Amino acid sequence: MGYFPVVNRNQKQMEGMLHRELPRAYMEDFSVMGFRVDDCERAITFLKAASFDVRHSPDGTQVKIEDAGRIEAVIQVLRANGQACELTDVAQGMYQG
Repeated sequence: MGYFPVVNRNQKQMEGMLHRELPRAYMEDFSVMGFRVDDCERAITFLKAASFDVRHSPDGTQVKIEDAGRIEAVIQVLRANGQACELTDVAQGMYQG
């Protein structure tokens, strides 16, 4: 499936993904699915401890999701460690027209 961004709840739209380029000539809603958490640094620590593949890049911090079942596993690990977590559109419905 790919890498999903992990962002703080209080981040503004696309903050932490400042280098991510919007698609050219894209005429529909733009979205980026990712995990919104209470504390990104703590969440990454928990995910690494649970053997998730986490990478840091100019686009921000991302966790690798191999299949749909891993999405629920990420949420469970974080919630078990006291982190509120939701899978959501972290671009918050940007529109490029």
